[in-house]
Amino acid sequence: SSGINAECPLRPGTEEGMHYIARGCPLLNSLWLNNLISLNNTSIYYFTKYCTTLEKLSMLYAPALTDTALMYIAESLPYLTTLCIEGNQNITAAGVRALGRGCSYLVHLYIVDCMHVGDSGLKGFSSTKGLRVLNLSDCVQISDQGLRNIIEGPSGSQLKEINVTNCLRVGNNSLFRIAQRCQNVTYLRLCYSDFVSDAGVELLGNMQSLRCLDLSGCPVGDAGLASLGNNPNFRNISISECKQVTDVGIQKMCSKLLLLETFDISYCANVTDYALKFLAFSCRELVRLNLSGCHQLTDMSVSYVSGGCHYISHLNISNIPSLTDKALRFLRHGCRLLQRLDVRSCPRITYSPIERLENAKCVVQHSIDLKEMKLSPILPLSLTHRRPISTGYGIFPIPNHAY
Repeated sequence: SSGINAECPLRPGTEEGMHYIARGCPLLNSLWLNNLISLNNTSIYYFTKYCTTLEKLSMLYAPALTDTALMYIAESLPYLTTLCIEGNQNITAAGVRALGRGCSYLVHLYIVDCMHVGDSGLKGFSSTKGLRVLNLSDCVQISDQGLRNIIEGPSGSQLKEINVTNCLRVGNNSLFRIAQRCQNVTYLRLCYSDFVSDAGVELLGNMQSLRCLDLSGCPVGDAGLASLGNNPNFRNISISECKQVTDVGIQKMCSKLLLLETFDISYCANVTDYALKFLAFSCRELVRLNLSGCHQLTDMSVSYVSGGCHYISHLNISNIPSLTDKALRFLRHGCRLLQRLDVRSCPRITYSPIERLENAKCVVQHSIDLKEMKLSPILPLSLTHRRPISTGYGIFPIPNHAY
């Protein structure tokens, strides 16, 4: 067999079952052991003993595993190219360091939400030559110093994708090294780091290989945003919750990013209709746009989008209280390719224009209680159209680089 998926959240596999599978399938190439709560070190030992040609191994949400399991993998699976681990609080830097030294052919390393994995663990990868995808998100102990071991090693020039979301100690020092060493990176995610600022982001504008950049929740301002315009190859940018961003930064960036396809500026509180005017008439290739929570926007912003971005298929305008039915009329006439629309928590939008969009084959997420409308047709609109509180994170996609 070339691959087995033993994912089973309700009836986890036993040691005997794992032993039976491992002994009976010695030529396994890929193995997914996800959501097996009772998966333990002994089970991993069986697979490393009998299935020595394994190349891809995933152990997401297997909380019982410890460093011992990683030692088994490092000692017996020299040809491993892909390793995925998530949601394990027993694994430490010692186990990860052993992995780096024993699995020299790793191409895809995914170690997520392992809070006890720190900088010393990444030292084991300082000599690894072929890493292409690195995902260390939610490993809060990792800092610039730990990431340096990989970036300045042989893999630095080979890396294509880096995700250090919620690695709170990673900042401008890493951006400086990435800009110097990682000239082949196309996807970079640095969300929610207090140590990423304009000074670091300005370096990224000169990385012509970058296509996707996520700076959500970082203290980035207009200067950093304007510098991103130096790279016309960007296709996907997210600056959600970047509270220092204003219309000026968006205007300077968008005037040069004419091929941008996906843009997320949700919860950027200082953005107004003025920024959307430049966005819509500069970035005409936009396909996905998230404006959720930008409270200063009005129907005029939607009219700009409808007039300039005719390829929009996914639009999130939820949690913008000033929007009215007029905004949806603009969309119906100007965005004929619209497939998904989120208008939750927009209290001035009624169901009539939503229904027209739905009849045009557009999926609309809204907060209107249709049952209440049918049961109480004589109530005034102010009562029939009450909406529950919504976070507004509706349809804007996260790039699917998880595994």
